[in-house]
Amino acid sequence: MEEKKPPQDLSTSQHQKHGINLPLDLAINILTRLPAKSLARSRCVSKQWETAIGDYIVKNSIVSRSLAQPPPDARHFIMDILVRKRVQVFSYAYPHQITNENNQFYQEKIFGKSKATTQFQYVRGLIGFGSPKQGKFTLHNPTTRQSVSLPDAGIPWRFYLFGYDPLRNQYKVACLTMSAIEPEKSCKVFTFGDPEKQWRKCSSGHYSPFEYLVCPNEPVCINGKIYYTAMKINGSGVVISFSVESERFNHVQAPEKIFLHRGDVSLVNYQGKLGCICRNDLNNEDMDVWVMENAEKQEWLKITHMSVLQGIPSSMISFAVSHPGGEIIIVPELYSKFASDVYYYNPNNNRRKKFVIQTPTSSQSCFRIWAVTDPVENIMSLL
Repeated sequence: MEEKKPPQDLSTSQHQKHGINLPLDLAINILTRLPAKSLARSRCVSKQWETAIGDYIVKNSIVSRSLAQPPPDARHFIMDILVRKRVQVFSYAYPHQITNENNQFYQEKIFGKSKATTQFQYVRGLIGFGSPKQGKFTLHNPTTRQSVSLPDAGIPWRFYLFGYDPLRNQYKVACLTMSAIEPEKSCKVFTFGDPEKQWRKCSSGHYSPFEYLVCPNEPVCINGKIYYTAMKINGSGVVISFSVESERFNHVQAPEKIFLHRGDVSLVNYQGKLGCICRNDLNNEDMDVWVMENAEKQEWLKITHMSVLQGIPSSMISFAVSHPGGEIIIVPELYSKFASDVYYYNPNNNRRKKFVIQTPTSSQSCFRIWAVTDPVENIMSLL
């Protein structure tokens, strides 16, 4: 079979009539300077443009360009809104109207709904979400507004890990069981772009549901590894990493004297390193930040920020860290009514800001929010 060669130039049928052709490298250079939405529309010009943009731009450059830019002033969130009894609507929220420095009214894009508790993960501009009890794992792209649901993994009481492999430029979803009833169904993996479009058994590594039970804390993907918390049979907590490339599971030494299953303990991406943030045991107004400074030796560095949580309700809260700005985001773990308070703490100048978040839908109901730590535009097609 003759190998398909990439185009040497880029043109439209109208341009060809007048003999206008652009060298491919020049065309790609021009296209990479376009905003993401304009680039997405350019894919509709012709099959040649679709191929060129998909092969030379979409795979990496548009996301890398967004990640390299300074952090946007606009703060983005994923919202889980209880619109009526046992029916939840999911939306992607972004600032629409700023009433003053601290209060922002948010516009939203509805992208899904469910009748069960749902887990969300945001990776390089894509939102992955699914329910432990029912339904399929769904991937949504807020930039293109496309959504796709994966086939049922056939694993009861499941937990999803969504991550990105920078070496092979692949997105994968791992589905793990939180039950010890069927050990042969302990883990399956789905690779986006695989022609088979099917779940398969984990290719390597060791994972036994009889040894560990996955805990429903939010996982975090850092440099091709997904970190999450689990629990041994004796009740002690552990941190486990999953390599998106090799599909291997490994134990990670957790920070000393931390009860990982506390509601205010969060694993975070702390400027490219694994971090763990929680309230201080001795003073509820202080915040402890643990950073794994040496991944090979698994050595943690502890930093305590004094009085950061002063005045913040002692109810369950979760933490995140913005990238690349490094602000620590403090959000409520429980449902809020009509509006929600969110705090941003800057460790560099020791300043904390409070924002009141509200959207048209949330203003009429109860809702929970997840902070998007690195909002980027990704025009990868999901269809």
